[in-house]
Amino acid sequence: MIILFLLIGILSGFMLAVSLRQKKPSQPQELPRQEPIPQQNTSYLEDKIWYETELDFLFKFNEKLISAFGMQDAVRCITEAAHNFLSIERTVFLTWDKNSEQFTLACAMGWGRDRSQSPLVIGKDSISGFVIHNREALVVADLSRESYLNNLNKEEYLQKAFISVPVIYKNEVLGVLHVCDKKAPGPFTQREASVVMSIARVGAITLQNVRLYEQALKRAEELKIAYDELKEMQDKLTQMEKLKAIGQLASGVAHDMRNPLGIIMQGVSYLEQIISPAEKEQLETLSMIRDSAQRADGIVVSLLDFSRATKLELHLEDIDSILESSLKLVKTELKHVTVTREIQKGLPKVLIDKNRMIQVFINLFMNAAHAMPEKGNLAVRCFLKQMEGARDAGGQSGISFASGEEVVIVEIEDTGTGISEENLKRIFDPFFTTKGLGKGTGLGLSISQNIINLHKGLIEIISQLGKGTRVIITLRISK
Repeated sequence: MIILFLLIGILSGFMLAVSLRQKKPSQPQELPRQEPIPQQNTSYLEDKIWYETELDFLFKFNEKLISAFGMQDAVRCITEAAHNFLSIERTVFLTWDKNSEQFTLACAMGWGRDRSQSPLVIGKDSISGFVIHNREALVVADLSRESYLNNLNKEEYLQKAFISVPVIYKNEVLGVLHVCDKKAPGPFTQREASVVMSIARVGAITLQNVRLYEQALKRAEELKIAYDELKEMQDKLTQMEKLKAIGQLASGVAHDMRNPLGIIMQGVSYLEQIISPAEKEQLETLSMIRDSAQRADGIVVSLLDFSRATKLELHLEDIDSILESSLKLVKTELKHVTVTREIQKGLPKVLIDKNRMIQVFINLFMNAAHAMPEKGNLAVRCFLKQMEGARDAGGQSGISFASGEEVVIVEIEDTGTGISEENLKRIFDPFFTTKGLGKGTGLGLSISQNIINLHKGLIEIISQLGKGTRVIITLRISK
């Protein structure tokens, strides 16, 4: 029984093996397909080279902008950058003035416009105005085909293809950069437009910084001027306080000083009468005493005149006769000087204080004589003139000459040593003098200016060291 089961099992295994050997073998299973690895084509390499070149250019451009000094230098740097990087015919930069709403040509390259012409000014109803209104770059391949630009004024440098980019910093329009006409065939590419926009963005930051820097410099200059004016005013106030104290002192002691001077003068007169004419040495001594006393009295009188505002005794006078009288009084001082007179005939009379005006002229003639110690020429001129423009008289508020107003001009010109530019600024300051010790009080010109101001007139001094001095006095004609 057991043997029967074994035979049956062997037979079944044999038959199974035969069936398997007769069956065809199956195909092997395929592996999952791999996606092909992309290859770097020519376009990808061109983009990479372009971007690297652009980054290198913008880096160098930014370095150059940092070293730009002044607005014009920065504008030129921006214009040159766009012109040199791209192969184009023309580059134009316009600045925008929001107050006048106009563009002005700031820089141009490759455009042969005659710079001797009037400045190029463009209104906002132009293509440039269209660009800043939209605040976007405008890329045009052929201007003749852009119908939406027909109603705008077309700038003469925008002929066919161009890129126009607004230069904007924090919503403030600074200008427009125009890149015009490629040298190579074909329209402007997106790459080229991107470069121009990058130049405009970087340039806008620099232009704003330069403008702020220039504004800071201007403000600093204004502050310096204000400080100098304040300091000058403070010095004048200090000087006025000193003068006030001197005036009070002079007023208090004037009579006490003039009384002993009067006694000295009387004593000199008495001694001159009793001393014999043969005693020349004694008489010369008395003469020196008299001259010194008179000079001291004159100084006291000058101090009094300067310290108090005395009223003028105004009368209609002939200015030519006052000049002649003044020249006669200083005839001795001018004996070594050649005096020439150029007096216009028929001059109208002027309303002046005769004695005060003689005091002014004598002081000016004496100054001229001292400036020509050996010899020289003194010219005295007097003529009628119409004011060519409004003038301020003496720096005083409310005193001025109207344009076209008829005035009488007195000129006193010498060929003396002249006055340096530094001293000329202080010539009317009280107690300022270039004369040696004991030869002047420094009050003559200051008092003269005060007298002319009281007459609502004008006194000017023009001088050059070594070439003489000219004093110009402008007086009103009485109406």
